[in-house]
Amino acid sequence: MTGQDKKLKLHPLCPGKEMLVKDTCDLKESSFNRLVSRRARQLIKEPINKLSDKTERKKVEAQIKDYFEKIDHEPNFLPVKFLDLGAKCADAVCRVVIRNNQYIKGYGTGFLIAPGIIMTNNHVLGDIDAASTSVIEFGYEEGETLQRVTLEPDRLFITNQRLDFTIVACDKEKVKDLPHIPLLRSPATVTRNERVNIIQHPKGEMKQVVIHRNTVIRVKDKVVHYKADTLPGSSGSPVFNDQWELVALHHAGWKIDTLNAENEGIRISAIVAHLLRLFRTENEVREELHHVINAIPDYSPYLGFFDVIGIEDDEGVEVEVPDFVGSKDCMDIGFWNIEHFNNRVSQTRVNNVSEVISRLSMDIMGLTEVEKGAMDKMIANLNQRGDNMNYILLDTHGRQDIAVLYDQDTCKVEMREDIVELNRDLLDQRTVDGKTAFPRWPLFAECTVKDEGTVNEIKFIMIVVHLKAFGDAQSRARRRLAAKVLSEIIDDIRETYKLPVVLGGDFNERLDNDVLDALHKDTFDLFAMTADDAKDGSISYVGQRHRSLIDHIIISNDIVPGNISGDDAAIVRLDRTVSDFSDKISDHVPIVFRMIMRKHPIDIDPVDHPVSKLEIPEDAHYVNLQFN
Repeated sequence: MTGQDKKLKLHPLCPGKEMLVKDTCDLKESSFNRLVSRRARQLIKEPINKLSDKTERKKVEAQIKDYFEKIDHEPNFLPVKFLDLGAKCADAVCRVVIRNNQYIKGYGTGFLIAPGIIMTNNHVLGDIDAASTSVIEFGYEEGETLQRVTLEPDRLFITNQRLDFTIVACDKEKVKDLPHIPLLRSPATVTRNERVNIIQHPKGEMKQVVIHRNTVIRVKDKVVHYKADTLPGSSGSPVFNDQWELVALHHAGWKIDTLNAENEGIRISAIVAHLLRLFRTENEVREELHHVINAIPDYSPYLGFFDVIGIEDDEGVEVEVPDFVGSKDCMDIGFWNIEHFNNRVSQTRVNNVSEVISRLSMDIMGLTEVEKGAMDKMIANLNQRGDNMNYILLDTHGRQDIAVLYDQDTCKVEMREDIVELNRDLLDQRTVDGKTAFPRWPLFAECTVKDEGTVNEIKFIMIVVHLKAFGDAQSRARRRLAAKVLSEIIDDIRETYKLPVVLGGDFNERLDNDVLDALHKDTFDLFAMTADDAKDGSISYVGQRHRSLIDHIIISNDIVPGNISGDDAAIVRLDRTVSDFSDKISDHVPIVFRMIMRKHPIDIDPVDHPVSKLEIPEDAHYVNLQFN
């Protein structure tokens, strides 16, 4: 990028090194390793293990390079759909005409990110006054009809000078037939040596695209550097990978020598993280941002389903830096009865279930009614999406096994068969009618989270249950006995191993009776996270009959759950957004929560005296407790 358009005496809207983001920095080696491994899984569609050092990473980067050479090496073979996808993206790109009264000050580029909302650079449209007098033009290209559209900053205007972006509303009716380019939360959309394509209005001229000599040089925390042809007027252009996923917002470039130039774009994942924080913390812009946030179709594979919500020290989390190792302060944990997810499952259903789990982006998830063949298919599907998942499975000698699915990049999960052996007599207990308490024994697993680069490990015991169904007295007697047995086993785990406990799954029982009291009312050590949801009439079983809350999460009192919009657990009502969810995917929805990890586990001293209940009169104004 050089100089300015002297013929029109335009303001230089594509600056050089003076506009480089000052507070950006290189990714940590572990972070970059994780970016490369995930990107490789997405592209190569093969399992890629967690990369432990630079040598392993370079081998995987060579695989990525080989992959692109097979389709991109001279004479630059690309799939035919590349053209169609690019053309659709191009329709969303516009020329920004910066006006001051009747005079044109300069040109930039912008693009639709949601219906009636565009994005460009802050240095193109820096304030509401500039946006009020400027216009955008779609179809300024060969063979198309120019369509001039007014901006509406009074309806929506959000800008940030440090990340050099501006989001502004435009006349929604005039662009209703145009596509938009969705913002993406995932930070793993591009890595080094990939090519990036830029649709732009260089020097304010007709729309053009760069698809040659466009290599990514470096990926940093907030920006990406790349070689590509750009000129003044290209500022605000969308930067895509070869799958036409939005990677960056182009904003600066400079000459290295007479033949070579380098460019910088703001990573979209950094912009999205900033928008998410605004949405959570700035009430005055929340309503304005609603349409932008709703248009973001994906999730953060590293920050999880809740993003950074629920972390106690929220202000201390730098969400503008895409975190490639996830938050070390928390774990996202869930439970889900997938229902009949057995070896006979169709590939279509495997795809649907994998899509749900991938979007949830849990660290650990307890699953019921699964079978090994179906799990293997799902693992293959998830890892082709870029995840690095694995599972352990308890064979219950039928088609309704129990499993724990986990992200190998963030944690380690091992079966604790010794706990089962120690408590075999308890698990074998029967009701007075001779019925077993556990037709399917629970799965006991030890989960370990390790801070990268340290020796610190945080462990907890996870118990996944699937209790006997039906609402008859005999089935309830089984569940009542199962609750008492589980309470005793958990007491022993707490006293023997001094570890926190997370119990969850399909209990086939509501909490508005005494059946499960042993697990949440008769002990001060356990807390049912779904108890308040039950009072509010929430449901987790979404089948056609007996819709109710029968899936629960119960935690020990040394676990700190994240505060998620005023609650501690989330019932993910996918049936409200996915058509025919109960028929196509499952008649249960997932329940999830965020566990805040304490630096030092709390030791639980054994209680030598029986637990007593405290009855508080309804008309009491205060309670005075005295201990001797």
